[in-house]
Amino acid sequence: MKTFVRVAERGTLSAAARELGLTQPAVSQQIAALERHLDLRLFQRSTRRLALTEGGETYYQHARHILQAVDEAEESAGELSAALRGNLRLHAPVGFGQTHLSPIVIEFQRLHTELVIELVLDDRVADLIAEGVDVAIRFGELKSSELIARKLATFERILVASPDYLARHGSPQSPQDLASHRHVRFLWTPQGEAIPLLGPKGPVTAPVRSTFLANNAFVLNDALCAGLGIGGAQMPLVQPLLEESRLVRVLPEYAYAPMDIHVVYPTSRFLPRKVRAFINYLEAGLAGVAGLRMVRNPERYV
Repeated sequence: MKTFVRVAERGTLSAAARELGLTQPAVSQQIAALERHLDLRLFQRSTRRLALTEGGETYYQHARHILQAVDEAEESAGELSAALRGNLRLHAPVGFGQTHLSPIVIEFQRLHTELVIELVLDDRVADLIAEGVDVAIRFGELKSSELIARKLATFERILVASPDYLARHGSPQSPQDLASHRHVRFLWTPQGEAIPLLGPKGPVTAPVRSTFLANNAFVLNDALCAGLGIGGAQMPLVQPLLEESRLVRVLPEYAYAPMDIHVVYPTSRFLPRKVRAFINYLEAGLAGVAGLRMVRNPERYV
Protein backbone atom coordinates (compact mmCIF):
# COMPACT_ATOMS: atom_id res chain seq x y z
CA MET A 1 0.00 0.00 0.00
CA LYS A 2 2.87 2.39 0.83
CA THR A 3 4.49 1.59 -2.50
CA PHE A 4 1.23 2.23 -4.35
CA VAL A 5 0.73 5.61 -2.65
CA ARG A 6 4.27 6.69 -3.48
CA VAL A 7 3.86 5.67 -7.14
CA ALA A 8 0.55 7.55 -7.30
CA GLU A 9 2.16 10.69 -5.88
CA ARG A 10 5.35 10.51 -7.94
CA GLY A 11 3.75 9.47 -11.22
CA THR A 12 6.49 7.05 -12.29
CA LEU A 13 7.81 3.72 -11.06
CA SER A 14 11.42 4.91 -11.24
CA ALA A 15 10.81 8.01 -9.09
CA ALA A 16 8.96 5.97 -6.47
CA ALA A 17 11.68 3.31 -6.51
CA ARG A 18 14.41 5.88 -5.86
CA GLU A 19 12.53 7.35 -2.91
CA LEU A 20 11.69 3.95 -1.42
CA GLY A 21 15.18 2.53 -1.93
CA LEU A 22 13.86 -0.28 -4.15
CA THR A 23 14.54 -1.40 -7.69
CA GLN A 24 12.06 -0.44 -10.39
CA PRO A 25 11.16 -4.11 -11.10
CA ALA A 26 10.43 -4.62 -7.38
CA VAL A 27 8.05 -1.65 -7.37
CA SER A 28 6.38 -2.90 -10.56
CA GLN A 29 5.92 -6.35 -9.03
CA GLN A 30 4.33 -4.89 -5.90
CA ILE A 31 1.86 -2.82 -7.93
CA ALA A 32 0.99 -5.82 -10.10
CA ALA A 33 0.45 -7.97 -6.99
CA LEU A 34 -1.79 -5.32 -5.46
CA GLU A 35 -3.87 -5.10 -8.65
CA ARG A 36 -4.28 -8.88 -8.66
CA HIS A 37 -5.27 -8.84 -4.99
CA LEU A 38 -7.86 -6.11 -5.57
CA ASP A 39 -8.92 -7.43 -8.98
CA LEU A 40 -8.72 -3.81 -10.07
CA ARG A 41 -6.60 -1.85 -12.51
CA LEU A 42 -5.05 1.00 -10.51
CA PHE A 43 -3.12 2.93 -13.19
CA GLN A 44 -3.46 3.97 -16.80
CA ARG A 45 0.01 3.45 -18.21
CA SER A 46 1.69 5.68 -20.80
CA THR A 47 5.27 6.00 -22.00
CA ARG A 48 6.00 8.91 -19.64
CA ARG A 49 3.70 8.89 -16.62
CA LEU A 50 1.22 6.76 -14.73
CA ALA A 51 -2.26 8.15 -14.12
CA LEU A 52 -4.73 6.77 -11.60
CA THR A 53 -7.85 5.08 -12.89
CA GLU A 54 -11.16 6.00 -11.29
CA GLY A 55 -10.89 2.94 -9.04
CA GLY A 56 -7.24 3.74 -8.38
CA GLU A 57 -8.13 7.27 -7.25
CA THR A 58 -10.74 5.92 -4.83
CA TYR A 59 -8.29 3.38 -3.43
CA TYR A 60 -5.58 6.07 -3.17
CA GLN A 61 -7.77 8.34 -1.02
CA HIS A 62 -8.59 5.50 1.37
CA ALA A 63 -5.00 4.21 1.43
CA ARG A 64 -3.66 7.65 2.41
CA HIS A 65 -5.93 7.75 5.45
CA ILE A 66 -5.07 4.18 6.42
CA LEU A 67 -1.33 4.82 6.20
CA GLN A 68 -1.77 8.03 8.16
CA ALA A 69 -3.48 6.05 10.91
CA VAL A 70 -0.59 3.55 10.89
CA ASP A 71 1.91 6.41 11.19
CA GLU A 72 -0.12 7.87 14.03
CA ALA A 73 -0.06 4.58 15.90
CA GLU A 74 3.70 4.22 15.41
CA GLU A 75 4.22 7.84 16.41
CA SER A 76 2.22 7.36 19.60
CA ALA A 77 4.36 4.37 20.53
CA GLY A 78 7.46 6.37 19.65
CA GLU A 79 6.52 9.06 22.17
CA LEU A 80 8.12 6.77 24.75
CA SER A 81 11.47 7.48 23.09
CA ALA A 82 13.08 10.91 23.00
CA ALA A 83 14.69 10.32 19.61
CA LEU A 84 13.12 11.67 16.42
CA ARG A 85 13.37 9.20 13.54
CA GLY A 86 12.39 8.87 9.91
CA ASN A 87 12.55 11.26 6.98
CA LEU A 88 11.79 14.99 7.12
CA ARG A 89 11.45 16.73 3.75
CA LEU A 90 11.46 20.54 3.77
CA HIS A 91 10.86 23.11 1.02
CA ALA A 92 11.61 26.85 1.06
CA PRO A 93 12.43 29.82 -1.22
CA VAL A 94 16.09 30.03 -2.26
CA GLY A 95 17.16 33.42 -0.89
CA PHE A 96 15.56 33.19 2.52
CA GLY A 97 16.27 29.47 2.75
CA GLN A 98 19.98 29.78 2.08
CA THR A 99 20.47 32.83 4.30
CA HIS A 100 18.29 32.14 7.32
CA LEU A 101 16.67 28.70 7.13
CA SER A 102 19.65 26.48 6.35
CA PRO A 103 21.52 27.29 9.62
CA ILE A 104 18.36 26.41 11.57
CA VAL A 105 17.90 23.13 9.67
CA ILE A 106 21.56 22.18 10.04
CA GLU A 107 21.43 22.72 13.79
CA PHE A 108 18.16 20.76 14.01
CA GLN A 109 19.87 17.85 12.22
CA ARG A 110 22.82 18.08 14.60
CA LEU A 111 20.44 17.75 17.55
CA HIS A 112 18.45 14.87 15.99
CA THR A 113 20.98 12.61 14.34
CA GLU A 114 18.53 9.76 13.69
CA LEU A 115 16.47 11.93 11.34
CA VAL A 116 17.11 11.98 7.60
CA ILE A 117 16.49 15.58 6.51
CA GLU A 118 16.01 16.74 2.93
CA LEU A 119 16.06 20.52 2.40
CA VAL A 120 14.88 21.62 -1.05
CA LEU A 121 15.43 25.31 -1.88
CA ASP A 122 13.30 26.34 -4.83
CA ASP A 123 11.34 29.52 -5.63
CA ARG A 124 8.44 27.64 -7.22
CA VAL A 125 5.38 26.55 -5.21
CA ALA A 126 5.82 22.84 -4.53
CA ASP A 127 2.99 20.32 -4.52
CA LEU A 128 3.40 19.06 -0.96
CA ILE A 129 1.34 15.89 -1.43
CA ALA A 130 2.80 14.84 -4.79
CA GLU A 131 6.38 15.63 -3.77
CA GLY A 132 6.20 14.17 -0.28
CA VAL A 133 7.03 17.48 1.45
CA ASP A 134 6.42 17.50 5.21
CA VAL A 135 6.88 21.24 5.80
CA ALA A 136 7.11 24.19 3.40
CA ILE A 137 7.93 27.85 4.01
CA ARG A 138 5.84 30.15 1.82
CA PHE A 139 5.70 33.92 1.43
CA GLY A 140 2.74 36.20 0.76
CA GLU A 141 -0.88 35.29 0.17
CA LEU A 142 -1.65 31.59 0.01
CA LYS A 143 -3.75 30.13 -2.75
CA SER A 144 -6.67 27.90 -1.89
CA SER A 145 -5.62 24.30 -1.29
CA GLU A 146 -6.20 21.37 1.05
CA LEU A 147 -3.24 22.32 3.23
CA ILE A 148 -2.78 23.70 6.72
CA ALA A 149 -0.93 26.98 7.22
CA ARG A 150 0.23 29.05 10.16
CA LYS A 151 1.66 32.54 9.86
CA LEU A 152 4.98 32.82 11.70
CA ALA A 153 6.23 36.31 10.85
CA THR A 154 6.05 39.34 8.58
CA PHE A 155 8.79 41.47 7.09
CA GLU A 156 9.10 44.80 5.32
CA ARG A 157 10.00 45.20 1.65
CA ILE A 158 11.66 48.44 0.69
CA LEU A 159 13.19 50.22 -2.31
CA VAL A 160 17.00 50.34 -2.35
CA ALA A 161 19.88 51.35 -4.60
CA SER A 162 23.64 51.67 -4.32
CA PRO A 163 25.15 55.03 -3.29
CA ASP A 164 27.07 54.99 -6.59
CA TYR A 165 23.89 54.67 -8.66
CA LEU A 166 22.20 57.53 -6.82
CA ALA A 167 25.31 59.70 -7.15
CA ARG A 168 25.25 59.17 -10.93
CA HIS A 169 21.49 59.36 -11.54
CA GLY A 170 20.08 61.28 -8.60
CA SER A 171 17.51 60.20 -6.02
CA PRO A 172 13.83 60.02 -6.95
CA GLN A 173 11.66 62.44 -4.97
CA SER A 174 8.31 60.74 -5.64
CA PRO A 175 7.10 57.31 -6.79
CA GLN A 176 6.38 58.75 -10.26
CA ASP A 177 10.07 59.63 -10.62
CA LEU A 178 10.88 55.88 -10.71
CA ALA A 179 9.78 55.80 -14.36
CA SER A 180 12.94 57.70 -15.34
CA HIS A 181 15.25 55.34 -13.45
CA ARG A 182 16.58 51.88 -14.26
CA HIS A 183 14.69 49.22 -12.34
CA VAL A 184 15.88 45.86 -11.02
CA ARG A 185 13.19 43.29 -10.25
CA PHE A 186 12.28 39.65 -9.84
CA LEU A 187 11.59 37.93 -13.14
CA TRP A 188 8.07 36.76 -12.30
CA THR A 189 6.76 39.85 -10.54
CA PRO A 190 3.00 39.80 -11.29
CA GLN A 191 2.66 43.59 -11.59
CA GLY A 192 5.29 43.83 -14.33
CA GLU A 193 6.21 47.42 -15.23
CA ALA A 194 4.37 48.96 -12.29
CA ILE A 195 4.90 48.46 -8.57
CA PRO A 196 2.32 48.86 -5.76
CA LEU A 197 3.59 50.93 -2.84
CA LEU A 198 2.15 52.15 0.44
CA GLY A 199 2.85 55.78 1.33
CA PRO A 200 1.77 58.50 3.76
CA LYS A 201 -1.50 59.01 1.87
CA GLY A 202 -2.21 55.35 1.16
CA PRO A 203 -1.58 53.01 -1.79
CA VAL A 204 0.07 54.29 -4.97
CA THR A 205 1.09 52.56 -8.18
CA ALA A 206 4.46 53.62 -9.54
CA PRO A 207 5.52 52.98 -13.16
CA VAL A 208 8.99 51.49 -13.61
CA ARG A 209 11.34 50.71 -16.47
CA SER A 210 12.88 47.30 -15.81
CA THR A 211 16.38 46.84 -17.26
CA PHE A 212 17.62 43.88 -15.22
CA LEU A 213 15.51 40.89 -14.20
CA ALA A 214 16.46 37.63 -12.48
CA ASN A 215 14.77 34.76 -10.67
CA ASN A 216 17.16 34.73 -7.71
CA ALA A 217 17.25 37.13 -4.75
CA PHE A 218 21.04 36.96 -4.38
CA VAL A 219 21.56 37.88 -8.03
CA LEU A 220 19.18 40.83 -7.68
CA ASN A 221 20.97 42.06 -4.56
CA ASP A 222 24.32 41.78 -6.35
CA ALA A 223 22.89 43.76 -9.29
CA LEU A 224 21.65 46.48 -6.94
CA CYS A 225 25.03 46.66 -5.18
CA ALA A 226 26.71 46.92 -8.60
CA GLY A 227 24.68 50.04 -9.37
CA LEU A 228 22.37 48.61 -12.02
CA GLY A 229 19.33 50.49 -10.74
CA ILE A 230 16.67 50.78 -8.06
CA GLY A 231 14.75 47.74 -6.87
CA GLY A 232 12.67 46.17 -4.14
CA ALA A 233 14.37 44.17 -1.42
CA GLN A 234 13.37 42.00 1.52
CA MET A 235 14.63 43.42 4.81
CA PRO A 236 15.86 40.05 6.18
CA LEU A 237 18.06 39.65 3.07
CA VAL A 238 19.45 43.21 2.76
CA GLN A 239 19.83 44.28 6.39
CA PRO A 240 23.61 43.57 6.34
CA LEU A 241 24.01 45.44 3.04
CA LEU A 242 22.25 48.47 4.52
CA GLU A 243 24.43 48.36 7.63
CA GLU A 244 27.55 48.21 5.43
CA SER A 245 26.25 51.13 3.31
CA ARG A 246 26.51 49.03 0.15
CA LEU A 247 22.82 49.81 -0.34
CA VAL A 248 20.71 52.73 0.88
CA ARG A 249 16.99 53.13 1.12
CA VAL A 250 15.18 55.04 -1.64
CA LEU A 251 11.91 56.91 -1.04
CA PRO A 252 11.93 56.01 2.68
CA GLU A 253 8.31 57.14 3.14
CA TYR A 254 7.17 54.44 0.72
CA ALA A 255 7.35 50.65 0.88
CA TYR A 256 5.72 47.54 -0.52
CA ALA A 257 2.99 45.89 1.54
CA PRO A 258 4.51 43.74 4.31
CA MET A 259 5.14 40.12 3.33
CA ASP A 260 3.91 37.23 5.48
CA ILE A 261 5.90 34.08 6.15
CA HIS A 262 3.81 30.93 6.55
CA VAL A 263 4.69 27.40 7.51
CA VAL A 264 2.55 25.00 5.47
CA TYR A 265 1.98 21.27 5.94
CA PRO A 266 -0.45 18.66 4.60
CA THR A 267 -2.63 17.95 7.64
CA SER A 268 -3.28 18.89 11.25
CA ARG A 269 -5.38 15.87 12.31
CA PHE A 270 -2.19 13.95 12.89
CA LEU A 271 0.96 16.04 12.91
CA PRO A 272 4.02 13.78 13.30
CA ARG A 273 6.21 14.52 16.29
CA LYS A 274 9.19 15.27 14.04
CA VAL A 275 7.12 17.92 12.19
CA ARG A 276 5.86 19.49 15.41
CA ALA A 277 9.40 19.55 16.80
CA PHE A 278 10.81 21.16 13.66
CA ILE A 279 8.11 23.86 13.47
CA ASN A 280 8.71 24.77 17.11
CA TYR A 281 12.46 24.88 16.54
CA LEU A 282 11.99 26.93 13.36
CA GLU A 283 9.81 29.46 15.16
CA ALA A 284 12.43 29.91 17.89
CA GLY A 285 15.20 30.24 15.30
CA LEU A 286 13.39 32.84 13.20
CA ALA A 287 12.87 35.01 16.28
CA GLY A 288 16.56 35.89 16.07
CA VAL A 289 16.49 37.03 12.43
CA ALA A 290 16.88 40.79 12.00
CA GLY A 291 14.08 42.35 9.97
CA LEU A 292 11.38 39.84 10.97
CA ARG A 293 8.38 40.63 13.15
CA MET A 294 7.18 37.42 14.75
CA VAL A 295 3.46 36.71 15.15
CA ARG A 296 1.55 33.87 16.81
CA ASN A 297 -1.41 33.07 14.58
CA PRO A 298 -3.40 29.82 14.87
CA GLU A 299 -3.21 27.29 12.09
CA ARG A 300 -5.91 27.39 9.41
CA TYR A 301 -6.96 25.58 6.26
CA VAL A 302 -5.99 27.22 2.98
